[in-house]
Amino acid sequence: MTARRISRWLLAKRAMLGLWALCLSVSSGAAFAAYPVQVSDGSGQVVRLAKKPQRIVVLGPALYAFMLVDLGAAQRVVGITQSLDNPVEVQSAQPLGQSLLPDVERIIQLAPDLVLGGTAATHKQLTSLGISCFAGGRSGMQGSQDVFALLRSVGQLVDGDSKAADRLIEQTQAEMAAIESKLHGSTKSRVAVLYAGPRGNLFAAGSETPEDELVERSAGQNVFGHLRHHKPVSVEELIRQQPDVILIDQNQLPLLTTQTVLQSIPAVRSRRVFGINAAVHGSSRLGVALKSYARLIHPGVLTP
Repeated sequence: MTARRISRWLLAKRAMLGLWALCLSVSSGAAFAAYPVQVSDGSGQVVRLAKKPQRIVVLGPALYAFMLVDLGAAQRVVGITQSLDNPVEVQSAQPLGQSLLPDVERIIQLAPDLVLGGTAATHKQLTSLGISCFAGGRSGMQGSQDVFALLRSVGQLVDGDSKAADRLIEQTQAEMAAIESKLHGSTKSRVAVLYAGPRGNLFAAGSETPEDELVERSAGQNVFGHLRHHKPVSVEELIRQQPDVILIDQNQLPLLTTQTVLQSIPAVRSRRVFGINAAVHGSSRLGVALKSYARLIHPGVLTP
């Protein structure tokens, strides 16, 4: 090879290396160029983040905390409202009082760059101070597709894209499909999913709720499927429906098991009133929720 050819080869090599370095720089830049992002919340308000949030506050419900844990962002949670349902991974965060009436002054002191959940009144106070707030709204979720849409929104806010959320969704859908296949052909049991209000009054999960979908996919029949969303029900109505299985938030279980008036209900007589972690119904752990429903409604069908 002549000196001129060697010189040309070296120049071409350097050019290729320079182009490779430029491509690498652009590629690396793209990894950090996901921000700014903007996401619409449950009320139609647009939430904009200029950079990846490092100080996140969760004001409830606990489903946001579960999503952050599963997205790998638990270490960024600096404050959280009190709930027995909060996952252990975030329980060391600064306590902020009750979800409906959080300590706003303490939230401000934490200087969060993102607040998830909470009420419209709290958001109004915080956004007036330039603090970004997002609440997708559990009350508006009618089933798994709405849950997955909320998970994608949270993923976009905390990661800049929905890649991690999409992986979780794909995994969850596979888990749910596997459970359904094992229950194929099972006789449907009559199921009630209940919650208790602050005064012990009962609310039932009707149609167009994640709970209704979980019951149906667990080879069950929702005895309150004639109602839409979450509606108050009387003890008399519960007795009339005669469910074989009752599922209620695990923290509210004693409200049913201690009432002698309910002894005429098959679920109570056969001791098939079970406590469940209601926080996972609208979270990234729908697969876990479905497995819990399936094991309680059809014991023995699923292996531990």
